[in-house]
Amino acid sequence: MDLSRSARPAWCEIDLDALAHNVRSIRSMLAPGVRFYAVCKNNAYGCGTRETALTMLEAGADAFAVSDPEDAQRIRAAGVDAPILLYASTTPDAAAAVAEMGLIATIHDFDGLEAFARAGRSVDVHVEVDCGYGRLGFTPDEWAAVFERLRRAKNLRVIGLYTHLAFVEEAAAVERQAGLFERSAVMARQAGFENLELMAASSRVLLGYPELNLTAVNPGRMLYGMIEAPWLENADVRPVIRAIKSRVLQVKTIPADFPIDDARHKAAPGSLKTAVIAFGFKDGLSRQPAGGTVLVKGQRARIIGVRATEHTVIDVTDIPGVAAGDEVVIVGSQGGETIDGHEAVATYKMAMIELLPRMTLSLPRVYVDGGAHR
Repeated sequence: MDLSRSARPAWCEIDLDALAHNVRSIRSMLAPGVRFYAVCKNNAYGCGTRETALTMLEAGADAFAVSDPEDAQRIRAAGVDAPILLYASTTPDAAAAVAEMGLIATIHDFDGLEAFARAGRSVDVHVEVDCGYGRLGFTPDEWAAVFERLRRAKNLRVIGLYTHLAFVEEAAAVERQAGLFERSAVMARQAGFENLELMAASSRVLLGYPELNLTAVNPGRMLYGMIEAPWLENADVRPVIRAIKSRVLQVKTIPADFPIDDARHKAAPGSLKTAVIAFGFKDGLSRQPAGGTVLVKGQRARIIGVRATEHTVIDVTDIPGVAAGDEVVIVGSQGGETIDGHEAVATYKMAMIELLPRMTLSLPRVYVDGGAHR
């Protein structure tokens, strides 16, 4: 089925060649033997976990990391049996169900530890330690107690230790947190846990602090080409979300006496020709601030006012021949014009890892491989 002609006139294009390139680029930055966890949270950042998993595995990823069990189920539905790390994302009452899924579970607090210890089956686990982020994980004053308790939990096989680093723009802050993480690893070894995977390198850490690649890494945004400056300068990655598109629903000339709050309409009442497209803030495009452009017939058309729930109004006065059904590009290329993710970020005032997944999560996806649609 051609999704671009489906009942919903909005869709996105996912470039699997770009994804494979990005995986290979990351793999080339790692020493032999470092385990590469491809992060697939938020349905692979809006790219579709089930559909992208095989591409990432074939290109060089060793395992996957997800933020909820549903993403793990999508990977398994693709026929992938590689290891999957489930980040801290479930409450203790779900421990038995998570254990049955055969995932690498995260132990991040004592209640969860006890719940997994009672799960009634062997479970591989990573321990999350908090070295300064202040979010999830055991704080330094708890490390001795947690490693002692894990030593007694015979059904829990501790295979790794990980942390998330905060303030990655500040080298001194990273150094302090890295020192604490090393201390947690020493304490784990003293408690009898040997040959653990040690993981602190998400995308920006991997790029800015290669000494912290350690024995495992878990890049996310870098995989999908969603790295922004200044990190982008060191990243050989391509955008995986190649395009976000819609179609024109209606074209009309605005009557002179309509109270439209638009400078062009006020300057020359009755001359403004608009098109309405099937894309709005329900699709993740922020309602405010006003402004921005889209592409139609290979030309830029300015957005009039703020975005509505399911619609956006554009000015096509100077673009002849626009008609209902015409393709409109919100992100991507058309003709000789391009609106890339960086321009979209500047327009809609959101970080790329928030903006692009928000715009693709609810859309039909067209997968592109070697220039061909799947």
